[in-house]
Amino acid sequence: MAPKTAGEESTAAEIAPPVPALVLDALEQAVLALDRERKILYANRRCEELLGTPPEELVGLPATRVFPGLEAKWLRGESRQSREFRIETEGRAATLKVEAFPLRGDNGGVTGHVLVADAVAETQEGEFQKKIDRLVSLGELSAYVAHEIRNPLTGIRTTVQFVSSRLKPSDSRREDLDDVIKELDRIEQIITGLLLFARPQSGRPVLSDLAAIADKTLDNLELHLESAGVKAEKDYADDLPKVWVDPDLVQQVFLNLCLNAIQAMPEGGTLTVSTSARRPRTRKQYVDVSFSDTGPGIAKENMEKIFDPFFTTRSMGTGLGLPISLEIVRDHGGVITARNNSSGGATFRVSFPLPVGEPEEK
Repeated sequence: MAPKTAGEESTAAEIAPPVPALVLDALEQAVLALDRERKILYANRRCEELLGTPPEELVGLPATRVFPGLEAKWLRGESRQSREFRIETEGRAATLKVEAFPLRGDNGGVTGHVLVADAVAETQEGEFQKKIDRLVSLGELSAYVAHEIRNPLTGIRTTVQFVSSRLKPSDSRREDLDDVIKELDRIEQIITGLLLFARPQSGRPVLSDLAAIADKTLDNLELHLESAGVKAEKDYADDLPKVWVDPDLVQQVFLNLCLNAIQAMPEGGTLTVSTSARRPRTRKQYVDVSFSDTGPGIAKENMEKIFDPFFTTRSMGTGLGLPISLEIVRDHGGVITARNNSSGGATFRVSFPLPVGEPEEK
């Protein structure tokens, strides 16, 4: 084969030598190969954990889509000085420390670059740790407030019901008292949410089929979906592995995510529930259940807040559904991520680790 001239574009084969992929997948750092135009030619499996996107979906994208502000000048730098990039992906933010190395062809010219990235560790004083500390304190405070409110609330409700029962059926004040009871019930719902957030239920994991749990959730919501004008579609993977989870708690998570999706489509739409198994060669394997809607998506300024306790964009919402769901999934060793779809709407993905044995008794 005749050698290429300097003006011809290099191919992925020229930029990335035939090194077995499993070698690069074994690295703790994310590795990306770029061409002259700074488009991604290769990404190893670690990229999925750090960036939230499968490697095959990164190939062909401009590197600036992954690392905002990536400049050709920095890539050409001779100092090899690393640089930190703040990225936002699938509902979470992270800081990555990135180093760049030139790739040279047979004639010594630069044909592209290799980026090596790793997450910046958060310290005890870091923003992430401070947020966790605040959430722990908030949980303890929530439990105290919930207990202090619940007892007198029960007494108030009982008194209102007694007064209402003493009025004649035609008395207009009965309707006012019924409205009071409805509001008291809503406060009780908030208190229950506070307690679930502060002290999540202990799960009883059994080997479970996540698709079956999703089916049961959709069956329970059939009338709700119909009245909201929302069509439910399923896209389940064949031979989905079972995982160790508490079916009742996971159903509560799926219910919260489905209700959020329905509420995001007040004019109707489509809720798609899909399942898949991710099988990285060297790292923890996951089974995913995704809930996608056709609503307006998540506002950019809200993306980092959606899992915060008491954050809600709805006047009647408690802002506890997603935080409680997050705690349940974390207790199972899993994660929840959120992202906006390129075609519109949003997708929440729940990931549970594939079983490696029966869980220990708690």
